Amino acid sequence: MGSSDSFRFAYDPVAALRNAPKLLGMELHQCGPNRLCGGYYINGDPHPIRRDKLKVYIWKGGVFISEEGGDTMSITTWLQRYGGAHDYKDALKMIKGESQALHWDGTITHVRRSELRHVSPDVLVGAKAFDLNTSPLFRHMCRLFGEKKVREVWDMYNVTANGRGGTVFWYLNPSGQICHDKVVYYGEDGHRKRDLPMGRQFRIGDGYTENPMFGSHLTGDIVGILESEKSCLYASCYYGGIWLGTGGKGNLKDPGGIPLYPDRDAEEAWSLHGDCVDWYSDWPECGDHSDLGDKIEWLCVFGK
Repeated sequence: MGSSDSFRFAYDPVAALRNAPKLLGMELHQCGPNRLCGGYYINGDPHPIRRDKLKVYIWKGGVFISEEGGDTMSITTWLQRYGGAHDYKDALKMIKGESQALHWDGTITHVRRSELRHVSPDVLVGAKAFDLNTSPLFRHMCRLFGEKKVREVWDMYNVTANGRGGTVFWYLNPSGQICHDKVVYYGEDGHRKRDLPMGRQFRIGDGYTENPMFGSHLTGDIVGILESEKSCLYASCYYGGIWLGTGGKGNLKDPGGIPLYPDRDAEEAWSLHGDCVDWYSDWPECGDHSDLGDKIEWLCVFGK
């Protein structure tokens, strides 16, 4: 480990995690070994429903903060961005209880833009310059559906690669404005890599607060609403048509009569909002947490 890395985590991560509720000014509860959870967005604003929207955990010798479906950053970055620290060294002093410059009393000062912002179209143009083959999910889908079909669907949904093994899902509203990104890391088997947290560059705290369903910019008849963005791509490749994704179990908005295809563990909650399709009754391999994308993959491999 170089000197820059050792300086980066020049604090006791266990002590920092223990003091995280005070450092972040949040009510956090333990939700796993070396992991705390809370009902907040990453900038500290309370989430109206979720008590586990925010995760604070130890990873690779440091403490990190991650908003599910949102951004991820180190605790020192968080303290500089949202906690009032002047710089990295001051953030370290806050973690160690040695901050003299701020006389900090545990009250966070949010830096949040009030105006709604959208991502410049030039950003998406630049993102599309990355080779899609650097995304393991793209390579896996090509093996299932063929490269021509996958490229067509990824272009339709504006899905790109980030050049570092990540897949970037871009959320556009019905007017075609780019609301935000979502970066997810997958393995060669198409499953999400749980050791690499999801994130986004265009954050809620910076004004990118509009959150349409994935695929909202597409015009035409909508077949159904799913949870994950990946499953939308699978369904469009396999069945054709337009599928919308909520990006999370608790993100379902008024479906407006569109059929719902929930994950198995979200069926009860989604049934309160509309009609759920019984998509799994003819699939013998269905598990308690399966989704339509899992079924499509099984059909591609074993169902022929």
